Amino acid sequence: MSTVTRQRDARKSVDVNNFEAIRIGLASPEAIRSWSYGEVTKPETINYRTLKPEHGGLFCERIFGPTKDFECYCGKYKRQRYAGTICDKCGVEVTRSKVRRERMGHIELAAPVAHIWYVKGTPSRLGILLDITPRNLERVLYFASYLVTRVDEAKRQELIENIRQELQAELEELDRQLETRRRELEEAQGAELVALRERRSALEREALERAASARERVRRQAAEVREQLQYLLGQEAEADLTFAGRLLVGAGERITEAHLLALDEAEQEAVEEAERTGRSTVTGEQALVEAEQDLLVARLTEQLASFQNEIERQKADLRAEADELIRQVQEIHELQVLTEQQYRELMDIASGVFEAKMGAEAVYEVVSRMDLDQLSAQLRAEMAQATGQRQKRIAKRLRLVEALRKSGNRPEWMLLTVLPVIPPDLRPMVQLDGGRFATSDLNDLYRRVINRNNRLKRLIELGAPDIIIRNEKRMLQEAVDALIDNGRRGRVVSGTSKHKLKSLSDMLKGKQGRFRQNLLGKRVDYSGRSVIVVGPDLKLHQCGLPKRMALELFKPFVMQRLVVHGHAHNIKAAKRLVERMDPR
Repeated sequence: MSTVTRQRDARKSVDVNNFEAIRIGLASPEAIRSWSYGEVTKPETINYRTLKPEHGGLFCERIFGPTKDFECYCGKYKRQRYAGTICDKCGVEVTRSKVRRERMGHIELAAPVAHIWYVKGTPSRLGILLDITPRNLERVLYFASYLVTRVDEAKRQELIENIRQELQAELEELDRQLETRRRELEEAQGAELVALRERRSALEREALERAASARERVRRQAAEVREQLQYLLGQEAEADLTFAGRLLVGAGERITEAHLLALDEAEQEAVEEAERTGRSTVTGEQALVEAEQDLLVARLTEQLASFQNEIERQKADLRAEADELIRQVQEIHELQVLTEQQYRELMDIASGVFEAKMGAEAVYEVVSRMDLDQLSAQLRAEMAQATGQRQKRIAKRLRLVEALRKSGNRPEWMLLTVLPVIPPDLRPMVQLDGGRFATSDLNDLYRRVINRNNRLKRLIELGAPDIIIRNEKRMLQEAVDALIDNGRRGRVVSGTSKHKLKSLSDMLKGKQGRFRQNLLGKRVDYSGRSVIVVGPDLKLHQCGLPKRMALELFKPFVMQRLVVHGHAHNIKAAKRLVERMDPR
C-alpha cells in the first residue's frame, strides 16, 4: 500500500463531526504536508475546452478528489462499487465529490516567507522574538536591509589581532621613514655645514695673516723711528717727530730716554690697533658665515620637527582608524540590521567574521537555531538586572518565549516553507449563463503565488544574478501576504474589475466572516421555545409535543442522522426529506 493510500485511509477513520473542542495554533511544515493530498504545481484551474480540472492545478482531481460522485477523471471507474479505488490511469480516487470540501493541497515554496499575521500584527510577534523593531524587521523581510545571521568569534578575535599587528607594522614603517628623512636632511645639509666651516676657518686664517702683516709693518716703522731717536739722543730735534699720528718730540726739544719709552708705548698701541684693524676686515664676513651656519642648523631642526609632526599625525590617524575598525568588528552581533552601505563596508573589513542575509530566509535561519529553554533562562537573568523600559521589553519577549515553550510550537513555524491550499469547494468556480465563469478571489491569489514560486524555482536553477533572485523572493513574499491578508501591507491587490480581492483573513474576520456568520451563534427558530404550563397536576406522559413542532426543533439533528445512516447523500437531500416529512 502506498504512503498516499495509507494517509487517505487514516483520514477516513477520523470523524469530523465528533470533537470536543477546536484549538487554533501554529502548524509545522510536516503537519501541513500531512494534511495535504498532493502538491499544487500549476496555476491553472480548469481546461477551457473540456471544462475539466487541470492536472496539478488548483482544482486537480488527483489531489482534491473527483468532481462527480464515484467517477474518476478519465471515466475508467464509475459507480459506487469501485469506491476507494485509485485509478491506475488518471490517479483519481473513486469516492464522493464532497471530499473536495475537505481535502487540502500544498505548495512547496522555493524560499521561506514570513506569515504576515506575525509580522504586521500588533504587537509584532516575530519582532518581539528577535528583539527587532517592526520597521527594521519589515526592511529585512522585503530585501531593503541585511540581517546578521551568524558571527564567528574565533575569526573575530583573529581579525582584531591582525588589525593590531598591521597597525604596529605601519607605525614601525613610519618610524623608519622618520629616521631615513633625518639622515637625508643631515647628509644634505652636512655638506653645506662643512663648506661653511671651511670658509670660516679660511676667514680666521686670513684675519690672523692680516693682523701679523699689520703688526710687522708697525714694528718696521717703529724700528725706523727708534733708530732715528737713538741717533739724535741728547740733541735737540730740528723738527717734530711723530709715530702713528702721535707726537713724540717737538721741534727744538732735547731727545732723551723718556722719548724712547714713549715710542715703545706708542708702538705697542699701534700694534694692537693694527691687529684690530686687520681682524676687523674679515670680522663682518665671519659673522655672515656664522649667521648662515646658525640659519642652516635652525632650518634643519625645523624641517625635522615638521616631518616628525607629520609622522605623529599619521600615527594618530592610523591609531584612530584601527580603533574604529576594532570597534566596528567588536560591535557585530547576531540579529544586527545593516543597510546596504553598512553591509558593504563591513564585508570589506570583516568578510569572514559574519554572515548576513536578506528576506525571510535570514529570519528563518536565525529562529530555527533558537534554543527556547536557553533563551528563557538568559532573558530571566537579564530581567533581574534590567530596569525601566528595558525590563518591560525583556518581560514582553519572555512571555512570548514561555508561550512557545508551553505550547510546544517552534518559532520557525511563524515562517512558511510549505503553503497550505484550502479545498477547492471552499473557493469554487461557477459557470454563469453565456459561458463565463465566476471564481473565488482566492483562486486569483493562489495563482499569483504559484506563478511567482515557479518563476523563482526556474531562476534559481538557471543561476540567475542575486539581484534578480532577491526581487523574485520579495515578490513571492508579497504574493503570500496578499493571499493571507490582502491590503495589510502595501498596495491592495485588485481583480479585473478593480475590486479588492478577498483574502483568507477577509473570509474569516468580520460580521460576514466564517466565524460570526457560520460557526458561532446563528439565527434560531423560536417556535416552541416558550414555556407553556398546562397544569401542574398533569403527569409527564399526559403532556404531548406535536410531531411537526418536534421535527422543526430538531431539524439539524435529524438531517445529520439521515446522512449518517445513508438515507441521504448530503445535507441538501436530507433537508428535502425532512421538508416532505418522508416517514423513512
